[in-house]
Amino acid sequence: MDAIFFSAKKQIELIHKKQISSYELTKEYLDRIEKYDHELNSFLYINSTKALESAKKCDEAISKNNISGKLFGLPIAIKDLTHIKGMPTTFGSLLTKNNVADLDDLVFKRIKKHGPVILGKTNTPEFGLMGHTENFLKDHCRTPWNINKSAGGSSGGAGSAVAAGFCSIAMGGDAGGSIRIPSSYNGIFGIKPTQGRVPRQNSPTHNMISQNGPMTRYVEDSALMLEIITGFDSEDPSSLNRPPIKFEDNFWDYSIEEYYKETHSKEKLNIAWVNNFGDVNPSNEIKEKCLNSLSILEKTGHTITEIKIDLGEIFDAWFNIFSVSTYIGHEENYKNNKDKFAWYTQEAFENAKNISSTDYAKSILTLKKVQLAFAKLFQTYDLISSPTMPTTAFEIGNPPQVINGEKVHPSWGFCFYSFPINLSGAPAVNIPSGFDKQGLPIGLQLIAPWEQEKELIKISHHLESVLDWPSQIPNKYQI
Repeated sequence: MDAIFFSAKKQIELIHKKQISSYELTKEYLDRIEKYDHELNSFLYINSTKALESAKKCDEAISKNNISGKLFGLPIAIKDLTHIKGMPTTFGSLLTKNNVADLDDLVFKRIKKHGPVILGKTNTPEFGLMGHTENFLKDHCRTPWNINKSAGGSSGGAGSAVAAGFCSIAMGGDAGGSIRIPSSYNGIFGIKPTQGRVPRQNSPTHNMISQNGPMTRYVEDSALMLEIITGFDSEDPSSLNRPPIKFEDNFWDYSIEEYYKETHSKEKLNIAWVNNFGDVNPSNEIKEKCLNSLSILEKTGHTITEIKIDLGEIFDAWFNIFSVSTYIGHEENYKNNKDKFAWYTQEAFENAKNISSTDYAKSILTLKKVQLAFAKLFQTYDLISSPTMPTTAFEIGNPPQVINGEKVHPSWGFCFYSFPINLSGAPAVNIPSGFDKQGLPIGLQLIAPWEQEKELIKISHHLESVLDWPSQIPNKYQI
């Protein structure tokens, strides 16, 4: 079916006009998952029977012109850290492999109102605690560009699924790069919203670094999801007191220059380029591809300025906040079943268990200092850009321990472009920017000031029109 690689927006239009059926599209996706997912491991749970039943009901409603919701009848995938009532939520863990959710998470409540068909739950490392996707439940999640290479993480299954044509929209979550890392390694678009834009409930701690967000082939599909999942909710006191993001009908007609003139009283942007946020630099190949993408903006009069950012030693602060926020919800289980947790979960939980109150307080202070540092930079620059990742996808189970001669942290060291942005709270996207000599995707990261998701979407949409990454599909998975 040609519609497999259409944008979600186009698929929805065709379904609602009865030119294709929700059932046909759902069946086609499920057939592709059955055919290929044994080698990619994008899904931890496939919702085959209920998805087809749901699609039939959507088609029946559409036949009566009874359409309710922006996603009505569209097949999508949800990360297996998100509760969906009556559906398994394993968290990628042996200890919860038989867990069936008895409620919907807040973000899914919002999605559910718009009537999508749920294809299944995508693969994740245990509790989302690593930047690539391995767990005790299933083999490593792999990128369809090379099945010997990692799909990244922690939303690795979501990235792999979109890239392979298993769905047009997959939901991810990002506390240290978990949307942007797999988006880069799989050659798709992904956005981490501003901290607090997407509320979540039932969190044992104040949510300081994590955000749910969409991963899509087309920019406009991520915009569609932002309208649905953003906006304050009293169930999450850490959510921003802002209404949902709204993309007006004429938003897509504006050029970048027209949009900024209308909204910021300026036409040309001052964009900073950052090689690194520490001591390690990207490969020349990655730098060249990223700068080539930025040159598209430079050719139309926007300024690209290379700068250096010295944030100091911030990894420990991020890792402390990251590990504590997860450990609090699993403390008793960990004490009684330590050996059943993955090695990286043990690493994180041991860190959380042993951290002093003083060190944790210092970590919060570091987070605030990083936020202030970025706020100061945004007084001069409209956007900050960097590689999304310093490497392309690595051999499964073998994250780089040394990058360009510099030793890095064994499980998160290859993510040094992504986790600082979680501390900053700023929104950021991955822009697919070509391929390395091995044919593996390269990603450009664009970072905007707080609450400027619409500006990121506008610029990303323009870059998509030139770079045309939606047409780039791994050979084996083409129709």
